[in-house]
Formats: sequence, C-alpha cells, structure tokens
Amino acid sequence: MVRKILGNFGVRLVSAIVNLLIAIVVSQYLGATGKGEQSLVLTVIAIVTIFDNMVGGASIVYLTNKLRIRELFVASYIWTVLISVCSYLFLLFVDLVPEKLILSVVILSAISSIVSIHSSVLLGKENLKSFNLLSFLVPFISLLSLIIQFSLNWNRTAEAYVYSLYVAYGVTFVISILFIVKHVRKDVAFQYSNTWTTFKSLLYYGFQNQLAHVFQLLSFRISYFFLERDCGEAEVGIYSNAVSVIESIWMISTSISLWQYAKISNSTDVNYTKNITEQLTKYGLLTAFIALTVLLFIPAAFYSWLFGKEFSGLNELMWCLAPGIWVFNYALIIGHYFSGHGKYYVNAIASGIGLVVTCITAYYLIPTLKIQGAAIAASCSYFITSLVVILYFRKEGANFVVFPSFGELKTTIGQLKQHLTKQS
Repeated sequence: MVRKILGNFGVRLVSAIVNLLIAIVVSQYLGATGKGEQSLVLTVIAIVTIFDNMVGGASIVYLTNKLRIRELFVASYIWTVLISVCSYLFLLFVDLVPEKLILSVVILSAISSIVSIHSSVLLGKENLKSFNLLSFLVPFISLLSLIIQFSLNWNRTAEAYVYSLYVAYGVTFVISILFIVKHVRKDVAFQYSNTWTTFKSLLYYGFQNQLAHVFQLLSFRISYFFLERDCGEAEVGIYSNAVSVIESIWMISTSISLWQYAKISNSTDVNYTKNITEQLTKYGLLTAFIALTVLLFIPAAFYSWLFGKEFSGLNELMWCLAPGIWVFNYALIIGHYFSGHGKYYVNAIASGIGLVVTCITAYYLIPTLKIQGAAIAASCSYFITSLVVILYFRKEGANFVVFPSFGELKTTIGQLKQHLTKQS
C-alpha cells in the first residue's frame, strides 16, 4: 500500500511542478490578462470533458471488471461524439470563449474524454503505472510545446496554449491506445446487442458521478466568470495562479484516494473499506496541513518574482483560500469511499450544495470585495461540501477522524523506513 501511494504521490508531485511551470511561463510571457484568458479556455474544456465523461470516466473504473471492455468502449465513444456535437452548438450561442476557439475547445475535450476512458480501464485493472504516465504526459508535453513557441517567438498569444494542448492530447491519445490494446484483445466475446445495456449501466453510474464532478468543477471555477464580468481577465489570471498554487496540496489526498478507489471498487468487505478510508483520511489531513503551512509562509515577494509584478497579491488570496482548501481533503478521500461503492449520488449532493454556496457567496462578495471575495466564496464552498460528505460517512457507521495518533505515526514511519531500505 505504502509503495503504491508513494508512487502515485511522486507522479502527482512531478505533475504539480510541471503545471506550476506552465503557470509561470504563461504568466511571464502573457501577463495577468493572458493568464486569465488561458484559465477561462481551460475551464471550458474541462467542463465539456466532464459532460463527455458522463458515460465513461469513473463509472468505467467501477464496471471494468463487471462488464466487457469492448462494449464499454463502444458505448462511451458514441456518447463522446454526441456530446461534442451538442457542445459545439451550445458554445456558438453562449459567450464563454472566443468564437475562433470553439471548435478547438470541442475537439480537445473529445480527445481528453477518450484518453480518460482508456485511463479508467487501466485504473479499473489496477494498472497504476500506465494510468500515472498518461496523467503526467499532458502537462509535460504542454510545457515543452509552450516553451518552444515562446522561446522561438512563434506565438505569444493565449492561442499558444491551445496549440500546446493539441500536441499534448494527441501524443497521449496514441500512447493510451497502445496501453489498452492488450485488454481489448483479451475481450473476444464482444456483442453489439449488449451495447445498449452497457450504455444504460454506464449512464446510471456515470451520470451520478459526473454530476458530482460538474457541480464540483463549477463550484471551483464559476468564480472565474464572476470575476471576469466584474473585474476583468487580469483579475482572473491573478486569482487562477493563487488557486493553482494552493490547490497543489490536494495532490497528497489525490494520490491516496487513487489507490483507495481502485481497492474499494474491487472489494466486497464494507468494514475493510470503511476502516482503510478512516486511516487514509488521517494521514491525508496531516500531510496536507504540513504542506499548506509551508506554502502560506513563503514570502509574498517570492510569488511576485515567480509569476511577475502583476501577481503581487497571491499570498493574501492564499490565506483566504487556505481553511477551505485544507478541509476539502475530507471530501477528496471520503468521497472516493462512496465512489468505490457505486454511491455516486453522495458526492453529487455534496458538490451540488457546494455549488449553490459558491453562487450565492460569489454573487454578493465579488462586487464588493473583488478578488478576495472570490477566495472567501470558494473557501465557504469547500467547507460545506466537506461537511455534507462527512455527515454521510458518519451515517455509514464510520468515525470522524482528524490526525493519526503517535502510535500510528510510529508504525507508519517504520514501514516507510523498510520501504526505503528495500528500494536502496
């Protein structure tokens, strides 16, 4: 367990560093306004991808070992095409991204969705190495492409980021096909007649799960659109960098929950899954608290040097975001307990309530408090979302936990030492 979680964390750490470098490069070359435009485009791609994964994504992880893989692929591919067409028509009538980028947003979200489908099969098969590699390739290749475009002066607009995503998603798409070929070849009993049944199963689980992701992403990012309306794209750029830096602590809980989700999805022992979730929550909260403390006490001047003079207020924003960011680790880990048991509605309800809180608080706080209002609104949403998930977990008969005891820490440190000794 420790080895796999550390492996996941290592990949998440490197990916977080690469994403930070992307934010630095875009901020330094394009400024706050360019960074704001890039953040808005990326947010719309993410939203469309979530709808693409309504039939697919996490529900495939749950169903990979219960249904035939080829049937899962056919059903989810057809859905991706349908959503892509609908998204294109919708974006033509809604002013979310420039018209010249609408087709690119739809294509990139579709490719991202297909890569996500392939990745979900790998995760369902507990092939974490391949899953982690695919997760890492997109930011890494995007960064390389951006550096080449900016350094050679090929393109110094926000469109450069879109071009970099084409390269990154394209390469990752090809590699993902190579990874899942062996699993498809083993599934020789494919029948087209079962596609509709498979589609209904995917939609049943996927709708609940992706609904949670839709609500969650909107509750995280809808403040961007409020900020753009009331304050302009430059404020969005500054706020998005503060969010990117402080949300990096979630890679700890994400690394934990990745292994947890794969295990719970393939387990029928409820008491075991409950106990392991409690233990993982303790360590996730402790390590996130330590990481958050370090981030908050980095001098504000450092962030100005890192991103540029326009980003001088990042430290203040991070203090506003910090309480909710830390508490949300509960939702990240405990939420995967419910996902692993197919109870996606719990996360959907929690995230839906969180979205309502964001909309109400952002509507009233951003016009008066500006960018600080967006941070406070987000923190309130994180608190409420986590509280709902905790209450549902308690209903399952689980315990409310915060940090591990001294004895538990001592045992874990011993296991880590053993692991490091074996590795060396």
